[in-house]
Amino acid sequence: MTEYETITLSLIVKPKGEPIFSERSTIIGMTDEASVPFVTIRQKNDDILAGEIRMDSSDWKPIREAIEIMINICETQDKSINPEP
Repeated sequence: MTEYETITLSLIVKPKGEPIFSERSTIIGMTDEASVPFVTIRQKNDDILAGEIRMDSSDWKPIREAIEIMINICETQDKSINPEP
């Protein structure tokens, strides 16, 4: 029987009560382009310039916490792919 694992690829930080596709949603993700996993941060907002993230000061703490969680997930994932000798 094949063994499987579950990997978390993204977290969404949004104001409580708003949908996940809200223009105030921020997606903290993990991407791996065949090297080391890294964190991406993006928003689904057509009004912002490519690569720009906008947030109120009240948004920073939950976004920062999600980034820290995803960094830990990346480090764990990297160690499972590239174990130290």
